[in-house]
Amino acid sequence: MTIKTRNETLHDIIQDAEHHPTGWKALFGKDRECFSHDSYILHPEVGIYLLKEYQKNPFDVHGVGGKIARSVDEDIDRELSNYAGDFGIVQGNLSKILKNVEKGIHPRTIFETALRGKKKDLGIRMPVRGHASTAPLSFTHLHQTLSTKQKKLDAAFEKLATDEGLYTAYG
Repeated sequence: MTIKTRNETLHDIIQDAEHHPTGWKALFGKDRECFSHDSYILHPEVGIYLLKEYQKNPFDVHGVGGKIARSVDEDIDRELSNYAGDFGIVQGNLSKILKNVEKGIHPRTIFETALRGKKKDLGIRMPVRGHASTAPLSFTHLHQTLSTKQKKLDAAFEKLATDEGLYTAYG
């Protein structure tokens, strides 16, 4: 497994979504040992990605990620049947949005076009979308099932968090 930055991992997921636009699932939860927000993003024909992140401030999310499995077991797919809502990865191009607003396109129209998944790119698009779950029992089960595959990623996150002072107490 190659450890990548959060943004590089999201880019990989988006690249895979160009070939597999439907069938994505996600499971979100907290890793209480690393103090990270974990996102398992998977597709049966792509595999399983894991993002480990933390919110540095209201405008900045830091983290690492990588593909931890090349396939999705039936048990894992069944585990994610606890549908809680939808998720998507949003990409935005501020200059394109501003040009469209200057042309008279209302920002709500730009946003709704992206949500509906229309091919017309007005500056916001959602290349990855699917069903999501936040069920704590499902998260714990998946986290334990994949624990041996994600040890390298856990270590990389802990190094990042240590280097950035996440584990340092205020004094």
